[in-house]
Amino acid sequence: MKKLSAVGASLLTIFYFLFSVGLSPTAKAQNADAGVTFQDVTTKSGIHFTHNNGAFGKKFLPETVGPGVAFIDYDNDGWPDIFLENGSDWPGHVLKHTTPKLYHNNHDGTFTDVTHKAELDVEMYGIGVAVGDFDNDGDDDLFITAYGQNRLFHNNENGTFTEVTQKAGLSGVKEFSTSAAWVDYDKDGKLDLVVGNYVQWSPESDLYCTMDGKSKSYCTPESYKGTSVRLWHNNGKDRSGNVTFSDVTQKAGLGEPTSKTLGVAVLDYDNDGWPDLFFSNDTQPNKL
Repeated sequence: MKKLSAVGASLLTIFYFLFSVGLSPTAKAQNADAGVTFQDVTTKSGIHFTHNNGAFGKKFLPETVGPGVAFIDYDNDGWPDIFLENGSDWPGHVLKHTTPKLYHNNHDGTFTDVTHKAELDVEMYGIGVAVGDFDNDGDDDLFITAYGQNRLFHNNENGTFTEVTQKAGLSGVKEFSTSAAWVDYDKDGKLDLVVGNYVQWSPESDLYCTMDGKSKSYCTPESYKGTSVRLWHNNGKDRSGNVTFSDVTQKAGLGEPTSKTLGVAVLDYDNDGWPDLFFSNDTQPNKL
């Protein structure tokens, strides 16, 4: 009896130990649900940002799409900084000038607006942002999707950025771009770029939609034709030392013109070692 009692006591001690260190998934989940709370510290952190969609009464479709945001350690100090995309007023109806915002992490729970210092105070109708080191120099760069001209900003490794859209061969293509992702789709060691595009829209082709038959309302995506996503291949550096990109959308089999893409995700869904792409579309089937 003494031996059994000792064994019983030992098992009870072990069970108590296992339970107390959280090896019971159910208990761990319950404790987490009961103990984790969040507090809004936006103002206290020093982040003061208001998105400008440029609305002035015409109910333009891009006004319905919110801005993107990304964490980026732009100065490589080991602390994540914050980049917030922004829209702008429409031509002919400019009341204020707004730009993206870059907030530097002060390592104490607060952030400082360094947009001007980083030379990122560029006005555009920005929508999305993707962070990636496209030239393999060890510093993260920024690609911004927009209505109109998308933009690529190179990290100069000194706290500033330089726009290299034209040098990279990415200029001249003006679309209604929403999201983007960096992906080395051909596994050549260089980051390529996939861009999601929404619909074929412009102020000139804007349609009149109404809910009550009296006043204009925002049109739904069904009112406009879709458009293709775009895949840019990273060619590496040219003779001038500039990294350039080539449009390989059709060659890669991604030129489906009916998509109305809002989101892009990179994954290896079949575990074959090659990155695959998933596109979330609005009022159209999602595509893998």
